[in-house]
This record gives sequence, C-alpha cells and structure tokens, in this order.
Amino acid sequence: MTRLPSFSGRILASLLLVALAAHATGAAGEAVPPPLGRLVDVGGHKLHLCCMGKGAPAVIVENGSSGFSIDWALVQPEVAKFTQMCTYDRAGHAWSDAGAARRSVEQTMDDLHLLLRKAGIPPPYVLVGASLGGIYARAYQRRYPEEVAGLVLDDPTSDEGLGYRVDGKAKLIYEMSAQEMRQTFKPLLRDGWHQEMPTELGEPLDRLPKDLQVARLWASRKFVAENDIYQEMVTVESWRQEFIALRRERLSQKHPLGNLPLIVLGRKQSDWETRRRHLAELKGLSSAGKLIVADDSGHEIHLSRPDLVVRAIREVVTAARQKKSKKKTHPPQPVRDAR
Repeated sequence: MTRLPSFSGRILASLLLVALAAHATGAAGEAVPPPLGRLVDVGGHKLHLCCMGKGAPAVIVENGSSGFSIDWALVQPEVAKFTQMCTYDRAGHAWSDAGAARRSVEQTMDDLHLLLRKAGIPPPYVLVGASLGGIYARAYQRRYPEEVAGLVLDDPTSDEGLGYRVDGKAKLIYEMSAQEMRQTFKPLLRDGWHQEMPTELGEPLDRLPKDLQVARLWASRKFVAENDIYQEMVTVESWRQEFIALRRERLSQKHPLGNLPLIVLGRKQSDWETRRRHLAELKGLSSAGKLIVADDSGHEIHLSRPDLVVRAIREVVTAARQKKSKKKTHPPQPVRDAR
C-alpha cells in the first residue's frame, strides 16, 4: 500500500487534508446530530456557523485540517463572556455542504468572507487559527488586511515547516514545482490511501462534554467517508502557491503586519529546536507579536489547555480595542499646504 511521504512533525501531516479512501464505509446512513448553530447560504452551498456572545471585534476561528466547530466547546463559552465568538465548518466538514473545490485556499477564503457578510458579522475580526487553520487565518489577513484586528495562532502550521520527499530527498513545499507536487500525489490515484473508520474518541477529544462527543464522532466518520483523493489533486497547486505567497510576505520586511496584535501558541515536541524557530518567525510577523509555550499540552491546545487559549484571545481582543480607541482619540491630521 502506498502512503503519503513522511513529514517533519505531527502538525505537518495535515497539510492537504490527507487524502482518505473514497470507498470508506460506516458513516452512510448514520443519524445526523442537530447542528450547534445555523446553516448560511453562501451561493450554491451552505456553511455551518455557530456564534456565541456579543461585542466587537468578533473572534472567528479557522479549524485544523480535520477539526470542527465542535472542538471549541471548552473555549467558546468563556470567550463569549467578553466578546462575540464564531466557529464554523469549512465546506464538506460536519454540517457544511461541500463546495465546487472545497479544498482550495481560494474557495475557503471566498466562503468565509461571504459567510461573515451573510451572517451580519461586521469586520474587523480577531482570527484564531489552529494547526493548518493558521495558514487559513494568515491567508485571510493577506487578502483582507483591513478586516483583521488581531491574530491568535494555536500551534500553527508554519510556511517553513512543511515538506515532502521528492526523488528520495526532503523538499519544502515552497521549493517544489507544480510538476513535483503532481508526481507526489500520483501514486495515491493508483493505489489509494486508507484510514480506518473511527469508532471512538481519544485524548484530548474525550475532554469535550459528553453530549458533544457523539456529534464529534459523527463528524469524524463523515470526514473519513466523504473525502476523495481527486479533491486533493484539484487543490494541490492552490496550497503550493499560498505557501509561497505567505513565505514571501513574511520575508518582505522585518514586521510585515506592522503592530497588529498577535499571539502565537506552541507546545514542545520532538523537533523542538526547529519548531521553536518557526514559531519565533511567526511571532515576528508583527512588532507586537508574542510567543507563549503551553506546558502539558498536545497539538490541540484549545482542548488540552483551553484556559491558555482563552487568555490569549482576551489579550488580543483587548489590544485590538485599545488600538481602535487610540485611532478615535487621535485621528490622522490632514496634510496642509505649506505655501
């Protein structure tokens, strides 16, 4: 059986929502749990959106590759005490319909932009990106910088931290050509890649409230049953281009995001020295950037250490509010003709 080339570190294994067997069985016909929020039409398909609380800036979450809105049940009620927080499921995940090219960065950004408009949630936002969601959050900020008031990156995928083996040699994604990316995935079209249908939740998902664990297991099983290698092949170039663009942005100047409120959360892992450097590089996107290392935490810090994630979000929301207040107090002065 052919498998995907090995990556460096667990976080990297998620990049392209690893192609799962199209013929996987076990989820079809299962009862669909009631959605946590509401379904919003974004033009041809509907996305699941769950919002709690009131206040601005609203906090918007981008999940990891196989993560869902359910996963924020330990964080969202606490954040809702001081501002509005919205989680959603990307196209094809949980209660959300699949779009035409549900894996591409472009569709995901278009979907989210339209979703927030249709739901009546005004910008600017504090974006929270977990794992691969960190790439999505940065991709949104890159396209709509005026709509982002702050970032919280929860053990995020780095634009420097993902690679494949090409002809037996490790190669980072931004170094690869489009042809090399296609060649990497060709064996999967021929032989497939198989994953067993999950039958129970392990750590740390078993920390979710009992009533939500049923919905989370359903979402995981649906994810396995419906994923298709052809979707991955359609969107592989989209991901390559986004990693190139984000890396170029990061290297363009010392602090390409200016003084945007930013907190990067990480946790120690086997390749910690390399990982710490990557996290520090992400912190350096902003002159106001801050790196916090979570002790006793796995990859899903929002499940292992929800208290830490809540504090990080509160700090960024507070900083964003203070910046907005200063702008109102000291509006830019018009340029006067010196003649």
